[in-house]
Amino acid sequence: MTTGRPIKEQLSTARYILAQFIAQIEEFEGMNREQRRTERGQDLTARIDGLRTGRTTWEQRITDLQNEHDQETP
Repeated sequence: MTTGRPIKEQLSTARYILAQFIAQIEEFEGMNREQRRTERGQDLTARIDGLRTGRTTWEQRITDLQNEHDQETP
């Protein structure tokens, strides 16, 4: 699935997006019960399943882009 942008740029963007998912998941996992009751904790709690799904999705996208890049590179 190419968008017209070079694969290298797509990979860079995908890695950035994945890093955002990972950072939020790690933030959530580092919270104790009291912290999860805060506004931020409640926000992350409400979104944690989506964050984990997003992480999986972007990990797969990066794998796909890397394979595509490897095939294009001589």
